[in-house]
Amino acid sequence: MRTNDLNRYALSSCVFVATLAGCGGSQSPIGVPGAMAQSRAIAQHAARGKSWMLPEANGEDLIYAPGGCGGETCVLSYPKGKVVGVISWVGSPITGSGACSDPSGNVFISNNNEMAEYAHGGTTPIATLSLPGNNAFGCSIDPATGNLAVVFSSRNGDLAIFPHAQGTPITYSSHLESFYCGYDNAGNLYVNGYSNGVRGFSEMTSGSGTFNKLSIDDSVGTPGQVQWDGSYITWQSIEENHPKISRLSISGSTATVVSTTTLSGIGRRAMPTWIYGGKVVVPYSDHGAFATFIGIWPYPAGGAPTKRIRKLKGYPKNQRSFLAATISVAPSR
Repeated sequence: MRTNDLNRYALSSCVFVATLAGCGGSQSPIGVPGAMAQSRAIAQHAARGKSWMLPEANGEDLIYAPGGCGGETCVLSYPKGKVVGVISWVGSPITGSGACSDPSGNVFISNNNEMAEYAHGGTTPIATLSLPGNNAFGCSIDPATGNLAVVFSSRNGDLAIFPHAQGTPITYSSHLESFYCGYDNAGNLYVNGYSNGVRGFSEMTSGSGTFNKLSIDDSVGTPGQVQWDGSYITWQSIEENHPKISRLSISGSTATVVSTTTLSGIGRRAMPTWIYGGKVVVPYSDHGAFATFIGIWPYPAGGAPTKRIRKLKGYPKNQRSFLAATISVAPSR
């Protein structure tokens, strides 16, 4: 159930941050002088715990991965996976696990009771949005209206919608212990989670203002990312060993699995994914509790990854715990 998972993620984040506090210096850089200088610069930035970004990031597609660089948000070039920046939450590690982006390349990152919006390649929030609760989790942008939906916890609801990603949100109840949310291309909003211990799915059709539960086969697995893939709304599972993404067809009050994408080559579990351009970006763990790697898989074909990002300059494996991932498309595209 979501409460237990939230507690586990919160505990993992606290343990991870505490571990970092006791870590020694960064590994010695290896390579040509230019690479060595860049590695030193990255290590110095990391030590200060401040946001930074390489100039080249502005013209590249970017992966934003909360928790990946010393507990803060890693910014990686896509698809190469080079560290081009780090985002710190007002000098503190980001402990949330929600990340999403809009068609303009703006990125939204959760941190307990707030959402911060960053322009593509930016290091300072262009907006900070307050939630009427805490434990901000998944988020999604309506491509038609620019509304921002965020799953969170409060006595008065579990889903907040910020009109045009601004101001004070309107809160709703999804009738679930909710985890993640996603808009489709028509502005319908879907939320996954649990209902009385059983996996559940809810839909708020565009303009309706209320959620209705949908029946869904339990085979979709443990709730993970919900995202529109260009043809279908999807439900990603975070099962241990071979997680999958189910493509769903919605008819009336029923969500039917149309096809399944299996992500092979993952030793343990996958964290929330991001689908983009015939690929899916997956933070994952081969061993242990923390997702320390990022892989890129063909989508919807699945199977073996086309790329694994295992080494990040300046951030060894024991300083990485990816909680989610999203892709910010360069505005020049």
